[in-house]
Amino acid sequence: MKSQIKSPFTTFIMGIIFIGISWFVYNQFSAPMVEEAEASKNWPTTLGVITFSDISQHTNNDGNNMYASTINYNYTVANKSYVGDRISLSSSGASTSSIREVKETLKTYPVDTQVNVYYDPEFPNNAVLEPGADFLTYLVKYIPWLFGFFGILMMWQLVKKALVLIIALLISSKN
Repeated sequence: MKSQIKSPFTTFIMGIIFIGISWFVYNQFSAPMVEEAEASKNWPTTLGVITFSDISQHTNNDGNNMYASTINYNYTVANKSYVGDRISLSSSGASTSSIREVKETLKTYPVDTQVNVYYDPEFPNNAVLEPGADFLTYLVKYIPWLFGFFGILMMWQLVKKALVLIIALLISSKN
């Protein structure tokens, strides 16, 4: 088997790419998502009514059954009616292999139940039933940091190699 030697230049470029991509993803996607989730805690509320509550099912590429709760609710802001379908900011289109989890959600939001609807005061059609950040929001926030950390580790490996080389050259020049 042929041994593959990674060049310092490749390590440097990959480190820069990891750091750059993580910075871009964080600034363009993660930070705005977390900011909106945090802001939603302070959104005004109005009463709404659950109009539809059911399980949707599909089969993923691996052949496993996946389930999602489909919740629709009506609410009114400034005498204008809206229809919402998001439980949280990150729940839109989310599915799971746990039908039990979906059934629990449906028990929480049965048809004809009155609910507090949190809506964005600038865009009242942007609404949720559960404001704030959840696990998925924080996952989206910290994954880019993890890639940036890997980039920093790559750069650190390069610095360590350079320091070892410098020390070896200093020691050999004294002899």
